[in-house]
Amino acid sequence: MPTTFSWHRPCPVCLADSPEELYLNGMATVDDLDLSYRVARCTHCGFHYAADLAQSATYDSYYRDLSKYDLPPTGNFPSPLEHHRASAALEICRPHIPANATVADIGCGRGALLHTFHGAGHRRLFGLDPAPAGAASLGIGTVQRGGIGDAAHQLPVEELDLVCLTGVLEHLPELHGNMLRLTASLAPRTRVLIEVPALERFVRPQMEPFGEFSLEHLQYFSRQSLTRLMAGLGYTPLAIDILPLRGTSDSLFGLFERAEPPPTAYDKEPAADMAIYIETCRRRLDEVLKRLAAVPPQFALYGAGSHSARLMPKLAELGLLARINAIVDGNPNLHGKKLGEFSVHSPAILDNNPTLPVLVSSFHAQAAIVRTLLARNPQRPLCLLYPADDER
Repeated sequence: MPTTFSWHRPCPVCLADSPEELYLNGMATVDDLDLSYRVARCTHCGFHYAADLAQSATYDSYYRDLSKYDLPPTGNFPSPLEHHRASAALEICRPHIPANATVADIGCGRGALLHTFHGAGHRRLFGLDPAPAGAASLGIGTVQRGGIGDAAHQLPVEELDLVCLTGVLEHLPELHGNMLRLTASLAPRTRVLIEVPALERFVRPQMEPFGEFSLEHLQYFSRQSLTRLMAGLGYTPLAIDILPLRGTSDSLFGLFERAEPPPTAYDKEPAADMAIYIETCRRRLDEVLKRLAAVPPQFALYGAGSHSARLMPKLAELGLLARINAIVDGNPNLHGKKLGEFSVHSPAILDNNPTLPVLVSSFHAQAAIVRTLLARNPQRPLCLLYPADDER
């Protein structure tokens, strides 16, 4: 866990530099990239964000080479969750955009939103993503490789009726600058749709401890802070609401239009939601660590993403790293890479050792991983960190 960080940021919403540190999110390195950070609260406006972190170029490398977003759609596409989110986005936008609207999805990922707009009759569709293979494989619209900073010269910005940023703003190391440049390039009529995890709903009955502090999430938005960010850019909400979701964080959706300069006086965002979340996660993590007492002398670790990156320092503290025989993950972009000092392999290598116990290091995918492992080897010994009936 690093004791120093290479970058200190002011608040991405109000630009004040008066952070109150709340939590040190220590992670194992992923292919030698240290994505640990300090979570803080801005004492000026109350926004919660990663104040001390790696340089922006480190995140560029991660998304380019290691993320899961570059995998073409397989099986049931869109998944029920992708379909639910994309359909909600379409319904929010439909009353406020032309029937033949020109739409750009920045951070289009696998392309579920483009697919949904295409199904609703929209044909002028553009996608932009640092890892574009997934969406490009759909053959819908024009999908290019790039991030939000490339939008002004890779998208027909003057023609756009709608720009979508779903699951993007929480990831951006240079949030304020990125959004300032993007909105300055848009035509006055262009509406902006944003979807982010809703801070108001971080605490729920079943949840991964500190799961909202993933390798990738650097900002934590409420209705109030998202509205304040966009107001500072000259936008006001046409619609803003929280979409309940099963299996992941509830989503905060906001559709914004350009407006006259809004009031500059705002109430400070409350501290309670994040404080309760951190304390709840501490208790849940203690429960997980108690289950680690039962791990066998040798085991394989299944999972090389955020959950395992956060777990590895805890395994080190408990003296359990030496018991890891192998680390495997279903994301082929991670195969041959490293988590901490361990190489990451395809799960297929487990077939060479049918009696090796597997510690499943995942919350959201635990049930799916268990099904996959037992389908290949019904006798495989498994170690689970979460109750099997924990709904996700």
